[in-house]
Amino acid sequence: MQRNACQQNHMFVDRKRLVPRKGCLSETFISAGNRQPNSLSQSGGKTMSMKAKLFRALLVLCSLLVMIGGASAQDAITLQFFYPVGVAGPLAQAIDSYVGEFNATHDHIQVEPVFTGGYSENMARATAAILSGQPPDVAILLGIDIYTLIQLEGIIPLDDYIASENGLDIDDFFDAFMANNIADGQVWSIPWQRSTPILYYNKDAFAEVGLNPETPPATWDELIEAGKQLVVRDGDNVTRWGVEVPTSFWIFANFAIQAGQHIGSLGDDPCAVYLDTPEAIEALAFLRTLQEEGIMPDGANAWGTAPADFIAGAAAMIYHSTGSLSTLLANSPFEVGTAFMPAGEAGYGANVGGGNYYIMKDIAPERQDAAWEFIRWMVRPEQIGQWGIDSGYVAPRNAAWEVDPLMSYAADTPQASTARYQLEYAVKEFPATYGGQEIQVITTQAIEAVNTGEQSPEEALAIAQERANEVLIQNGCEL
Repeated sequence: MQRNACQQNHMFVDRKRLVPRKGCLSETFISAGNRQPNSLSQSGGKTMSMKAKLFRALLVLCSLLVMIGGASAQDAITLQFFYPVGVAGPLAQAIDSYVGEFNATHDHIQVEPVFTGGYSENMARATAAILSGQPPDVAILLGIDIYTLIQLEGIIPLDDYIASENGLDIDDFFDAFMANNIADGQVWSIPWQRSTPILYYNKDAFAEVGLNPETPPATWDELIEAGKQLVVRDGDNVTRWGVEVPTSFWIFANFAIQAGQHIGSLGDDPCAVYLDTPEAIEALAFLRTLQEEGIMPDGANAWGTAPADFIAGAAAMIYHSTGSLSTLLANSPFEVGTAFMPAGEAGYGANVGGGNYYIMKDIAPERQDAAWEFIRWMVRPEQIGQWGIDSGYVAPRNAAWEVDPLMSYAADTPQASTARYQLEYAVKEFPATYGGQEIQVITTQAIEAVNTGEQSPEEALAIAQERANEVLIQNGCEL
């Protein structure tokens, strides 16, 4: 809507006082035909009275326009949005940039992004906010947090929104990523920063030792053989490790799948944990073998150490989230290769991961509606495709790969498609259970005990299974 000069001036008044800016009175007067200051005295009392009334009417009109504009801004819903960053790179800036674009195009909704740290810190803060009765309006939380959030009565199912006129084509999202979004037959979240681990390798290092840079290891045995060739020693010191695998429940679950056992539920069973099976023991024993063969550092390997060592040339291969791809491509002084994680005895296998959008329960319905509008905007094919480029996460819907910018980027950057194709072998993320946060810690502690040589794989996983069962029973599971 075009505004006259008076209205434009009023767009910048002090809205608390509703006082016209200097110049609007004179412009209103002129628009009424009063161009000479002395014309009132020349027109007689009757004319002056009529013009005074007209002046007052126009002044009231201008003020009303200001009040309407002010009310519109004041009535805008401001949403609080919690989000984590779980991988390397300046991804918080990207999220904040997207939110800025949304805010600039949605006068009636303004989103306040709140970076809350890593996934664990994010969940802890969201839980505290829910329990205090002051939750954020919308949050990115792990897919495996779904049952805990339902227990807390902190989130709402999204089926009605999905089926509405302003809904989403949920069938466009990859099945492996949707598996962690569904509980009790309802959809509780929408995929956003989704991933699998992949194998990153230094192509220059491969060529240096006579390995084919275009043929990364495809099996566990080939991983060991390549790792032995890639290790560089200076006396008793290792200056380049063959491979680094972070000590993480999430990474370990992939090795268990490759050995033939998903250690969590493939369906909708929040009481399923299978840590002490022969396949899980075999997977943990293999991780210990990488250390015993001298191709991976002893002890626990921190999540953030692997990408830093890779960039520095201190590790020739690493297992890490595809969400680290953009950072590794941008910062590595060598050509970066990517591949499926090598296959175990049961073949390829991947444990999906990452975060989804959730809408909180204890907020007003109009805030829930606004949160849904924000989510729909963020997961548009073009937008979520841009996030895939900026981060390295797998854009979780087919349509994003069929339009620019991601379509062109993937054509020029084949590494971006590795995790997408690995989804053929991917399953629901572990641990999608009651007490999932505790079971994550229990599983990681078992891996640490083996990596440090304190316990055998059999001992560590037997203890972990017993502890996990206790957590499940405390949360109402009948085992």
